[in-house]
This record gives sequence, C-alpha cells and structure tokens, in this order.
Amino acid sequence: MKNFNVVKLDSKGRIIVPFHIRDYLGLKEGNELIIVNNEKKELRIFPLINGNTAHVRIVMSDTHGSLAKIMGSLSKNDADILMSMSRTIERGKIAEWSAIIDVSECKNTKKLESELSELDVVKKLEFERK
Repeated sequence: MKNFNVVKLDSKGRIIVPFHIRDYLGLKEGNELIIVNNEKKELRIFPLINGNTAHVRIVMSDTHGSLAKIMGSLSKNDADILMSMSRTIERGKIAEWSAIIDVSECKNTKKLESELSELDVVKKLEFERK
C-alpha cells in the first residue's frame, strides 16, 4: 500500500478516502471516523470499526487519583483510549470523563464494564458498545 495520497477537498469541504485505503482498513459506507488535530496543522484519522469500539461516559468523584483508577481498569482489560475528554462539574466533588475506546483486544467487555462500575470513585457509568 502507498504511504501517502494526495486528495482534494470538494466544494463542501469533503475528502475522498482512496479505495485501496478503504479496502485495506475494511471501511464501508456509514462507518464512523475520528479526526484529530495534533495542533501541528496535521490530521490523524482513526476508523471506528463496529464491534471494536465503545463509548464510555463516567461521572466520578473529583479527587486525586480518580482518573488513575479508571485508567488502571482499562489497562488491565486491554482497552485502548482513542479519544477522551474530562471536565470538572463541581471542583473537589464531581467530574466527568468521556471517551471512545478500542476494545478489540479486550477479552471480556462485560467484565470491564462491571469493574468500572464497581470502582469506589465511579458515581454513574454509561458504557455503549459500538
């Protein structure tokens, strides 16, 4: 496969992903992609392949180490973070973390979901497998 391709934006700002790349990645019509700006005027594109990703939203205690406990569970279960965002809702009390994670290497997503929900820092968990 080629290491680069030159594509053009159309009048609506869209780009065409060349066939050989779509074929290599197994992309089909309707697949979702994450486009990330690395702040160096470069874009990275990550395909969200059905069955391999999950959307996670956690309301948690806003205390030192809360997010580290969540990351520990993800790591232990071989889940990889593709994109995440966190925010403080009430300083020192409540925070929120949401992410899209790659679960293709995770052997048991139900176990991961259960472990996350049982963490003492987690107040509310939404875990949606895509």
